[in-house]
Amino acid sequence: MSPLVIASRVGQLWLAMATAPTAKDKAEAVRMVSEKMAATGEAVMAVQTAMAKAAGDAVIASMSGRRQSGNPMDAVLTAGLRPYSKRVRSNHRRLSR
Repeated sequence: MSPLVIASRVGQLWLAMATAPTAKDKAEAVRMVSEKMAATGEAVMAVQTAMAKAAGDAVIASMSGRRQSGNPMDAVLTAGLRPYSKRVRSNHRRLSR
């Protein structure tokens, strides 16, 4: 899905720059940048939260003598990618109309 969204947006941007960009083209360029900044902020917070939870779970597991189930880094990675995935799906729906 990401390649389709990237190709669609880059293609639109190139065509707009080859001619006179419209207000819609300019708005799309601003949207590309602003949503990536927002997704990055959300991803940073999600990763930090997931890492704190993983660390707390590790401490509790070691104190109770239990083994942790699964790999806690999977949860960290998933949390970090979720904001980007959400936007890619949204852009795919919007751009493929």
